[in-house]
Amino acid sequence: MRKLFLDKIDGDTITLSGDDHKHIAYSLRMRKGDEITVCADGVDYTAIIREMTKTSTIAEITGKARSVSEPSIELTLFFGALKGDKNDYVVQKCTELGVKEFVPFISDFCAVTSESVKIERLSRIALEAAKQSGRGFVPTVSSPVKFNDLSDLLRGYDTVVFPYEQENELPIDDYLKKSARGKTAVVIGSEGGFSRKEADVLRKIAGGSVTLGERILRADTACVAVVSVVMYAFGEWRRNK
Repeated sequence: MRKLFLDKIDGDTITLSGDDHKHIAYSLRMRKGDEITVCADGVDYTAIIREMTKTSTIAEITGKARSVSEPSIELTLFFGALKGDKNDYVVQKCTELGVKEFVPFISDFCAVTSESVKIERLSRIALEAAKQSGRGFVPTVSSPVKFNDLSDLLRGYDTVVFPYEQENELPIDDYLKKSARGKTAVVIGSEGGFSRKEADVLRKIAGGSVTLGERILRADTACVAVVSVVMYAFGEWRRNK
């Protein structure tokens, strides 16, 4: 079954209410004696349902273990805010792939304003995607930042991956072979891309830009594609033994 998430678990019992209780009782039709998995702070707790009321489910913890579904790298996706429901798609799919944090930004060629980025909605999408994909954490979705703020934010990363359509020399796979595993940032522009000045700033921070080949990807496609490539390059498509 899909995981359920709590901010914190204390003691030997878990009490679930609201949407989580409704999901267990009415969608999954679980009953006393059934086993559930609840995650808090990267730890998976197995528990047996001991009591169910109209408004809550009470379960007894029977075991716990560090979640094996979280990547060994911390990957943050910085992406130019997109139009329509494209932000929803990016957060959903990249949560499934293992992104730990999303930071939308407003750059020169963005077609939307920061007010159009619905953080609460995106956070709910991240939660549902984390449940569906068995994540150990629910990714955070930050409030939109200005492009000028990216310099300070990106300096804390071991590796910054900046794909740029005007880069012709350095393939992304060659770049990643030489990159440090650890805290990693991926930076993807909006539909309008980056201005020359913005691209120069990002090249300086990342130590260069990378090419994705001859085809121009849509911004939302590029987010999913680049996150996938980074996870593969750093060994995250292998099963834990």
